[in-house]
Amino acid sequence: MNKTVLLVDDEEHMLRLLQFALKSVPVTTRALRSGAEALAVLAGQPADLVLLDYSMPGMNGVETLRRIRDMDGGGGVKVVMLTARDQTAIRQEAAGLNVEAFLTKPFSPSDLARRVLALTAGGPPSGPESV
Repeated sequence: MNKTVLLVDDEEHMLRLLQFALKSVPVTTRALRSGAEALAVLAGQPADLVLLDYSMPGMNGVETLRRIRDMDGGGGVKVVMLTARDQTAIRQEAAGLNVEAFLTKPFSPSDLARRVLALTAGGPPSGPESV
């Protein structure tokens, strides 16, 4: 049975890129445009992994991650934070909320696929951008 990966980004082209990058990975993806959408989906259906953009209008990725962690069962949800900003403060804040990995855009689609495969198979993320 395929694992479920939520793709959360406010930019349509990034959602398409994420879906393309994961075509070869045996997962079911669901594209969402906001943190609020992700929280609503997670409230009704668990996911194995969330690829979460940091920079979104309204609720940013760290606030979304904080709310995921506050949900019943949210502590067990694996999350990879994606951002165009490589700022230490963002990385530290996400790490403090037990993010599995932190990827800076642009990233290699094959690297993303490898990380998603490892995380959905129960293994640790690999590579220099791991938290």
